[in-house]
Amino acid sequence: MEFVPAATLWVLTLVRLPTAKDARRRCVFLATFFAAVACTLYVPAVYYSADPFLGGKNRVGLITLLSLLLGFWQFRSAILLAVLSEDEGRRRQLVFGRFVTFAACTAVAVGFSTSRVDATDQNLPLTYGDQPGMAVFLWTGSAFIIWVCVDIARVCRANVPSMRTHAFRSAFLLIGFGCVMFTLVLINRLIYGAVVATEGSMGPTATALNVLYGVGETMAVLLVSLGLLLPRLAAQFHHTAFELRVRLLLLKVDPIWRRITEGQRQLVLAKPHPTIALLRRHPENHLHRRLVEIRDCEMSSPISAARLNAEDRAVVEKAEDILAKYGET
Repeated sequence: MEFVPAATLWVLTLVRLPTAKDARRRCVFLATFFAAVACTLYVPAVYYSADPFLGGKNRVGLITLLSLLLGFWQFRSAILLAVLSEDEGRRRQLVFGRFVTFAACTAVAVGFSTSRVDATDQNLPLTYGDQPGMAVFLWTGSAFIIWVCVDIARVCRANVPSMRTHAFRSAFLLIGFGCVMFTLVLINRLIYGAVVATEGSMGPTATALNVLYGVGETMAVLLVSLGLLLPRLAAQFHHTAFELRVRLLLLKVDPIWRRITEGQRQLVLAKPHPTIALLRRHPENHLHRRLVEIRDCEMSSPISAARLNAEDRAVVEKAEDILAKYGET
């Protein structure tokens, strides 16, 4: 279970890799990359193996939290860029987010550097939480993540009803629920620290909180990841369904095209084998060319026009309507 969030985020990072050079769309890529780094380092086996390579003293814990903060900052920026259409308001919120992120990362780094955390121990809140610097480190990080999650949930809630497509509405609902889940996971850890201080880490309450944490973290990552992927998956499904429909229409249009262009080959731009045309990429281009040539032949010769019966005309008009509607989307 502990590897599921990290693996999910790395897969999502690879999926978003083509957008890394796009200034407007790379925020999601950076968010998933930083979050994947944080989740990977937080896995106990990775944490205890990596810390000695960084000189010990829980530097992996510092890198983990900084990566998480940067990931949430980029995630919030991506949501604002995707949802808010008013330039000035969006710019103002993005600038405010950069300022808050810089302040939080600075406080986290200063808090960690002023703490004595010599022995490698992933449970920083329990082992070193009584130090003032470590309290700043932990509470600043938690407060920042909770703020980002609540803010994203607020933005999603305010803008979901006005979104045009069902896929985008569903995606942002999933992202909003994921952010709420992230908030509950952090609250879980805060309660866990208080419970362990009173009844120890082996008590029933602490055990239940650990189980809920693992499930909640996994669900939060899966909800947000699915929300980020859903628009792309929906667009891909829509395009695949459209291509299949066009290829089926090509099978119906091609006999009509051969019949009406007979004797008027001067109006045909090219003469590819119909089967090859059917299997080529972008079948909509081939269908569009067939329809144009059918209409050209129909207008140029009454004899050719007479070869179209009512069923043929219905097929041609249906194909034209489908291409026109797809071009408008």
